[in-house]
Amino acid sequence: MVYEFAVSPMLCTNYQDLRFFLATFGREHGRLFSDIPRKKWMKFARVAIKHSDNGQVEKKRLVAGIEKLTKKAIYCRNSVPVIGSEDWLDHAIAAHEDRPFEAIITDGYDGDDECILKNEHEFTENPRWNIPLDKMVERNPQSMITAIKPMLDCAREVILIDRNFDPEKFRWLQLIIGLADFFSKREFSPSINKINYHMGNRLAPHHVELLCKKNLSTSLPTGITVNFIFWPWEELHDRYILTDIGGMDFGIGLDIHDGSGPENVKISRISENTRQQWWKACKAKNAAFSIPEQPNNQ
Repeated sequence: MVYEFAVSPMLCTNYQDLRFFLATFGREHGRLFSDIPRKKWMKFARVAIKHSDNGQVEKKRLVAGIEKLTKKAIYCRNSVPVIGSEDWLDHAIAAHEDRPFEAIITDGYDGDDECILKNEHEFTENPRWNIPLDKMVERNPQSMITAIKPMLDCAREVILIDRNFDPEKFRWLQLIIGLADFFSKREFSPSINKINYHMGNRLAPHHVELLCKKNLSTSLPTGITVNFIFWPWEELHDRYILTDIGGMDFGIGLDIHDGSGPENVKISRISENTRQQWWKACKAKNAAFSIPEQPNNQ
């Protein structure tokens, strides 16, 4: 429920369009726009504004607008195909073929690719544009991961939060194993080799560590580490999966259905303010132990 789009820099020469993008892009809206060509989107936009028919005052306003937009919503891929064309759409299509966007938004396209949306009023009615705030999914690892895959595809870091985690119960281990497997098989950069799990201190850390070594360590793919961080039990209530580009609330928790309790879980996109607050708080905590055990924990 956080997706990457490619947006033509030419669309930012019209303040009405730019204002629309400012209002509808950002982590809290579930839409990021790609820096295509890599690290050159702003340059393309500035050139387009410079050569537009707008007056100097309007051009300054447009430049200020794209600076605000990039600060709010830009996403930079680590690598994209290198092509010789100077046309932005050619770069966007090449990057899309390498790793799909949710959609490409542009003017002057006459093809029939359903992933390319022409900048017309009707495109806001397209299902690719309309990003759901929440959804109900089955409580199994595949469904839960698939529901947030677009966010995970763009993520560089991931944090799990659920105070109820219990490594003695099989249902708590499956999402961790599924995520570890997902990241180990992700073919494009950046690689993610660690998952940080924040849990309550209802169980003694030493006891949790022994159970994780017994029940989790042999199931993790090579190269993936899970760090466990403990909080006072009463300070953790919500259940989140956070990344550097967005966050999701897992209503009932991060465990799977094992025959009892609800069969589905509601997953909701959280606000950027909430994500930042929890991200900062989690980053301030140190891991009690890691699975597999790291040298500095020996």
